[in-house]
Amino acid sequence: MSFFINFWRIVASSWKHFTRNLWLALTTVFVLVLALLSVNVLIGVNVLLTNAVHQLENKVDVTVYFQPDTPQAVLEQARFFMVSLPQVKDANLLTADKALEQFKQMHAAEPKIIGALNELDQNPLGASLVIKAKRTADYPFLLEALKNPQFDFAISSKDFEDHTDTINRVRDISRSVQLFGTCLIAVFALFSILIVFNAIRVAIYTQREEIGVMRLVGASNAFVRLPFVLEGIFLALFALLFSAAVVYVAAYYADPQLKGLLDGSDAGLVTYFVGNWWQLLLIQGGSLAALVALSSWAAVGKYLKK
Repeated sequence: MSFFINFWRIVASSWKHFTRNLWLALTTVFVLVLALLSVNVLIGVNVLLTNAVHQLENKVDVTVYFQPDTPQAVLEQARFFMVSLPQVKDANLLTADKALEQFKQMHAAEPKIIGALNELDQNPLGASLVIKAKRTADYPFLLEALKNPQFDFAISSKDFEDHTDTINRVRDISRSVQLFGTCLIAVFALFSILIVFNAIRVAIYTQREEIGVMRLVGASNAFVRLPFVLEGIFLALFALLFSAAVVYVAAYYADPQLKGLLDGSDAGLVTYFVGNWWQLLLIQGGSLAALVALSSWAAVGKYLKK
């Protein structure tokens, strides 16, 4: 029973410390929110850059165009051979009729081209094979594999759209952002430690007479420390809840605006933050709570040594 009484006294005392120095507490919460927002901005930018790399990788492919009179057996043999390679993610065979249909759809607004096609007695286009690799680094190998003599004679041309340079640039930007973000987080973490330390020191100063009475009546150092440590955890909790709300609202409104950067695809910010909310809450909340608890413990410890 005494444990619960002491626990309630500690909670009540820490809350009194919090409300008594409200403006200082709000300033501390603001700094902690900035630290958390810097972390989440870095996470959001990494999500965007990762999605951008995936979009670019999905655009990379090799399109093989076959001669119009290529037998179906040769086309199927070429597709089967490429699919059997472990480096190939997918290989879709497009028939000559389907290729002609797509060509007409692409040039529907150009009557001269459509008129020229209609005057021909037969389909001038051949079948094509669209090949996607599992990794962008595998495409040089696939281009060599297409020289297989079993179907190489029927290939009229190859079209390889290479985005490797762009992908590498995006990855370089991602590494630079991570480095800058890590430095920014370290700066905010240092500021947070100093602000929390000073906030607790001010709280100790305003409560110095009460602390002196507690020590005279035999209160342990832990009993004196814990209200201030709990006050720091209150600060961390408020900062965590406020920053979580800001991050969700920002991601919700930013997602539609960022579609243009990803060719109309979902930016994925809301999906990522909502899908991983408990992990982010556990890691960021636990780290912040540990940071402020240690700062509070150290601040009170310095006073108790006097």
